[in-house]
Amino acid sequence: MSYSNSRSPSSPCPVCMHGTIAPMPMMESLACDFCSHIFILEQSADQRQQFLKMADTISLLRWAWTGKRWENANAVQVYNSRWLSILGILLVLVPTAIASLAVYLFPTEPDVPLAWFPKFWAISTFFGHLIVLLSITRDYTEFPIRAYWRSIKRSFEHQNQRS
Repeated sequence: MSYSNSRSPSSPCPVCMHGTIAPMPMMESLACDFCSHIFILEQSADQRQQFLKMADTISLLRWAWTGKRWENANAVQVYNSRWLSILGILLVLVPTAIASLAVYLFPTEPDVPLAWFPKFWAISTFFGHLIVLLSITRDYTEFPIRAYWRSIKRSFEHQNQRS
């Protein structure tokens, strides 16, 4: 089944899962009305299936049209994302464990002026590595933080206008 033949206003964007995908005027591409990602439709070699590919990023994210919604088209993408998730968790936990183990094995004297610093270092190691991991994840997936923030602000404005 072709996406262009069965286009419905309820086909959600596969990236943000909030907006809907619609054709862009005077363009041969599609765009999400919420996160503003631009997509290109591609036909399979046997012309039976359509794929949606992100055009505004360097990532190789692709989705296949099932007749009702977009589903992940790459098994390699899912396989890699699992390993990257495990690697990301290790990126946060291993340095934190090393710093915490050092604090535990070599405790400072309580009356030393900087006795708080080793614990602070272990905690800042965790949050520093977590921030690096989250920024890499945000850059890879191009998660629409600004679009969600605008939506939250709009919903609060509508609630204030009703009151």
